[in-house]
Amino acid sequence: MFSTDSTSTLIRALRENAPVGPSTEPHLRAVISESAAHPGRLVRARLVYAAARVHGLETALAEQLACSIEFFHLASLLLDDLPCMDDAQTRRGRPCAHRLHGEASTILASLAFINRAYALANLAFASQPPNVRVAAHTCLDACLGTAGLVGGQALDLRFAEGQGGARAVAIIAVRKTAALFWLSVVFPALLGQPSSAELRELKALCLYWGLAYQAVDDLGDVLASSIDSGKTTGRDRALNRPNLALALGVPAARRRLVRLARQATATIDRLERTHPRWEYLVTFHRTMFIGQVASLVDISAAQAA
Repeated sequence: MFSTDSTSTLIRALRENAPVGPSTEPHLRAVISESAAHPGRLVRARLVYAAARVHGLETALAEQLACSIEFFHLASLLLDDLPCMDDAQTRRGRPCAHRLHGEASTILASLAFINRAYALANLAFASQPPNVRVAAHTCLDACLGTAGLVGGQALDLRFAEGQGGARAVAIIAVRKTAALFWLSVVFPALLGQPSSAELRELKALCLYWGLAYQAVDDLGDVLASSIDSGKTTGRDRALNRPNLALALGVPAARRRLVRLARQATATIDRLERTHPRWEYLVTFHRTMFIGQVASLVDISAAQAA
């Protein structure tokens, strides 16, 4: 389910569904094509694809839905790296798109990804009952709008103007990283019309995963080099941006990460007992999430020793 084969399938699907054509302006086409061809670990897309298949979507539509969520994510990364945002130099071991093709083409590529993402999401949900389609549209708005990712990014940019602290860092992480997990977990799960109890557990899981993944990213920004991580590091300190490791210190951030992992594990265990259809979440948690947390904790512990 989270195998190398599924990753290869999704990389192919990203290229096939990318918003480019023969008449696309060359610089715009380059940003879109290069971004789609180097999508990273595809954590969210793999979750969405697994969920869509379990909840009854045929393969082609499951691929489109996974591409939709990954395109939203790619769009946010292109914007995050711009000089007016994080002013990053590298992303996934390569120069950022705006450095190669200009800021204007990068912004337009982000818009193209967002436009195609909405179109693919609508196609995937087109045959679902009206109540499911309404729930899906509501979920998209909550995750991506001013109450979610966009609003969280705005708070991120103004972090230096506030009082700071771990609580402010967590609020921003909920609005940004946890919102993207909500989109990757709850959004495709709506195809299976989960019960209210299951929905509560899914949302709790997204909160723990989101906060934990942001903690991993924050520790990586402090501890890892740009060569190791494949992207520009040290930007949070330089730009006075929210970072849990900077707010609490590395040892305390590591302890919080371990606690979040335990809370996520307990939530997964409860979900697993409700219905076997959540097995894909259990598999992801055990094979991908826990391994990454353990690796980061080991690294930070070794550097602190």
